[in-house]
Amino acid sequence: MTPQMSVEVTVRFGEMQKTVTGTADEVIRELLLFFSEVFPQLALVSKLSLSVDMNSFLKACEGIIALTPEGMAITADTGHLKDKELIMLHLAKTRAGYTLGKLERDTLRLNDLVIAAKSKAGTVAGRLSEMCSEGIVERLAKGEYRATTFGLDYFIKNIASKLKSPEGGGSS
Repeated sequence: MTPQMSVEVTVRFGEMQKTVTGTADEVIRELLLFFSEVFPQLALVSKLSLSVDMNSFLKACEGIIALTPEGMAITADTGHLKDKELIMLHLAKTRAGYTLGKLERDTLRLNDLVIAAKSKAGTVAGRLSEMCSEGIVERLAKGEYRATTFGLDYFIKNIASKLKSPEGGGSS
């Protein structure tokens, strides 16, 4: 390891002190170990925490959602998706547009979802109620819905992979 690639970090907590020198990965690993020894619950909390890295989320959207001059567009074939998956796709599209600064809100109204899902209002409302109960969607105001962190994780693991698989109909 060359000197310019070496990282040195010193951490003090109370009377304890730890100095770590090495590559960035080695230093991070040693610091996490130090913190897990000082705060045992930190290891448990990190195992229980769910977060979605926005870069990973946007990467999962490649080939499915596109940014156009008019706004966000779905480019993948969605004909095989169930109502719940289609609703989640549109909520994910909205979150992607908001994250990219192309939309002012990261929510969709019930009426917008009815149009996007090409389904009846009662069907979409029923699926949204189920999705809220599952924790993948949250209702913010009357008729306004947003994908939760758990919902984005669900989208990445279940829907994006389905749309990108050869039998899923992802765009070429």
